Amino acid sequence: MAEQGNPESLFAAAMQDAFPGPALVMTPAADVTRAMRPAQNWILDPVQDALFIIAAPLLVLAVALLGFGMLGAESAVAAIILVHMVMTVAHHLPTFIRIYGDVDLFHRFKWTFLLGPLLPLAFSAGVLGYMAAKDVPVENFLYLFILLALWDPYHFLMQHYGFMRIYDRHNAAPRRLAARMDLLLCAAWFIFIMASSSEWLPGILEDLYRTVGASLALAVPPGAIHALTICSGLLAGAATLAYTAYLLWCRRQGYFISAAKLALFAITFCVMYLSYVPNTLMQGLAPGWTFKAGFAAIGIVHMTQYLAIVWRYNRSIAARPGRARAGLFKRLHLRGGLLAAAGYVALCLAYGETLTGTHGGRWLMSIVMALGFTSTLLHYYFDGFIWKLRHQQNRENLAPPEPSGATAQNALSWWSSGGGLGAGPVLLRHTLYFVAPMALLTAGAVALWQGPGSNYVGRMARAQQLYQQGQEEQARGEAQLALDSMEQQLPLARRFAELQPNAAHQAALAYLVYNHSRYHNLLLPTLAGDRLDQERLARYRADLGEAIGELSSAIARGGPLAHPGAEKLTAEEGRRALEKWQAELTRLQGAPTPQS
Repeated sequence: MAEQGNPESLFAAAMQDAFPGPALVMTPAADVTRAMRPAQNWILDPVQDALFIIAAPLLVLAVALLGFGMLGAESAVAAIILVHMVMTVAHHLPTFIRIYGDVDLFHRFKWTFLLGPLLPLAFSAGVLGYMAAKDVPVENFLYLFILLALWDPYHFLMQHYGFMRIYDRHNAAPRRLAARMDLLLCAAWFIFIMASSSEWLPGILEDLYRTVGASLALAVPPGAIHALTICSGLLAGAATLAYTAYLLWCRRQGYFISAAKLALFAITFCVMYLSYVPNTLMQGLAPGWTFKAGFAAIGIVHMTQYLAIVWRYNRSIAARPGRARAGLFKRLHLRGGLLAAAGYVALCLAYGETLTGTHGGRWLMSIVMALGFTSTLLHYYFDGFIWKLRHQQNRENLAPPEPSGATAQNALSWWSSGGGLGAGPVLLRHTLYFVAPMALLTAGAVALWQGPGSNYVGRMARAQQLYQQGQEEQARGEAQLALDSMEQQLPLARRFAELQPNAAHQAALAYLVYNHSRYHNLLLPTLAGDRLDQERLARYRADLGEAIGELSSAIARGGPLAHPGAEKLTAEEGRRALEKWQAELTRLQGAPTPQS
């Protein structure tokens, strides 16, 4: 019968095995009789592991496809993203329940857990207060979430890797070799899929530009992502061959090979590829499927896995004398059962709904956004160390029996080397971890808010309104600000269209080229009293031809044309604009050339 003892954490075996202390001394598995060879271990039990961990990607994908069939693409994508948002924040709560419910853990790292929320919460609250005083739209606060978007993929990768190490714990192969082979395989395929998605990296670069003014996209050559995709694909292929050789070697040596681990890897990365990378199969099954839908669906898998394993872990420490905090925490987890588990899930979902819902009033919404940001940041940070098996207390309470013939030596751990840091060093470390990157992003965001901004369409509308009111000087000033904004954006728009050539980016470039040329060559010179000369008209005709070509290509792609500044642009509106531009170009080509 498979062992169903104490569960290991998500990251326990992962970091322990990747960067271990002294290696375990193993007796060759070939000397162990076949009868003594361990069966597959489970975190919960075979059925629950299959539902909530191993086959969870397939089940979530099936539900998502069902949603596409019943609701249509637009509504299904919105529903998947909404569920993902709620469950993302919901799965933070089990981390905090474990931290503040585990007496020994909390005592040893008391200042980290008590002071951890203060700096990110105070910083985000200060930013939101500044934004309110300057009348900056509250949604602009999302610039800080870029920090979370950069951390999230690594967090997901390490959780998956941790599960693989947990399922592999009966393997008597040298731990350092086994851990690094698993990490190599996971990381290689993860990087390949993220690069092949063609949306994640360009999306991050675009968010950095639009929210904090960072023009990092200009440093990325147009063919860089394609080259990264090819190189990472070769790396994934090489890693797979090396891993296959490693498994064959394990088999020859008589080492245990985990079928659960291999199934988890194959299912997760196959579903990730289908969900993230544009392919005809997904478009056939769910027309209108997008990377955002796939990312959200896989994110839901991450949450279900996490809720399951933390529930099991907390139940384990609740059964240990003196380990769990007395009161509701201990009573709930000792009771267990379907009712208690349902209450646990409901509490987590309520937490997620509260911090992701829309709330009336700017101040209430600001509080919720600050709490949501802090919750996510702390979840990533705390998870980075509370789940490591190399810590002595985790080893005592989580480590399963070693494979037959293995002799473990004590691993060095900063948990067992003298307790947690004091309040001062903890504050200094948190300042480096949290305040430094948040301050850097904030400096860019504030500079962007005070500059011409990226909403040139809004400035164009304001300039037109002022002109119609007879305020020509003010209209000229606003038009100049609109032109300044467009000139800032134009090289970035060209680069985004090269890095991620989709309909939205090409439409954005087309409208930007058209409006920039119109303001630069026609409108502002006219407002300044200058005559339209041959050189300006020639430039305008050339730019108009470029805009027509970009918009034609965007419409031919068939994707959504909506982009920042034209969030509700439809294909029909795009076709009308194209016809108008073509007629204008025909008229200009037949018009007499003006004299200088």
